[in-house]
Amino acid sequence: MKKFSIEILPKQKDKILEINKNFFNDVYVTHIPGSPTSDLIETSKELLNYNLNPVPHIPARSMESDNELSNLLNQLNEVGVKDLLMIGGSSKDILGPFPSTASIIKSGILNKYSFQNIRIAGHPEGNPDDENAADSLNEKLNLLNNLFKISIVTQFSLSASLTNDWIRKTRKQAENIKNTEIIIGLAGPSKITTLLKYAKVCGVNASTSFLKKQGLDITKLIKHSPEDILNNLKGYDAIHFFPFGGIKELNSWVKSYSEAK
Repeated sequence: MKKFSIEILPKQKDKILEINKNFFNDVYVTHIPGSPTSDLIETSKELLNYNLNPVPHIPARSMESDNELSNLLNQLNEVGVKDLLMIGGSSKDILGPFPSTASIIKSGILNKYSFQNIRIAGHPEGNPDDENAADSLNEKLNLLNNLFKISIVTQFSLSASLTNDWIRKTRKQAENIKNTEIIIGLAGPSKITTLLKYAKVCGVNASTSFLKKQGLDITKLIKHSPEDILNNLKGYDAIHFFPFGGIKELNSWVKSYSEAK
């Protein structure tokens, strides 16, 4: 079974040793709006020291200048980071010259370093910050084509059918793009109240509505498990977990799931 990936906050740096390397290799490092970019660098260094592969978020709208972006990329490159997740970012305000991921790619700055895998965001349920998410994805794919390995990493969804439909459409969209993979984001095991809180923040509303239409009142569930959706997903290349219930709980769940396969 291919190893999963996991997402952490820089403030969880002290929990890196909890990540089970038997099941996880890529570790995405989230950028918090307003926090220093040095958090991304220091957390990436810690992950490399533990023989894990850091994938720091590069939030376009939070970059206040060309110099800030250049310094961040230069330092990440120097410590040995090979993979980046390029995102618009959760900041509603454009703090500098980059309104979008595409604007960074168009600048050519990524070509100055030795990054190998550029990862971009996918949204099976649409992007609340971008009404033209499919067109935006297409633009980024074409800009990156032939330059890097490309990974499309999705926001988490609670519906296998919605996600499978998105995978089929995205495969068609990317059929002429070389060296591209689809990584599906899933919420790790967690309290249902925690999951719903994150779903609201992340704009994952379609799947909660979908589940209710199936007669399932998710507010009455005590705990969320990703098993059902994972077993019903088709056509993806890898799975990325958001550990809303904690790293240790996700480790335990993944171990049990893998042993049952």
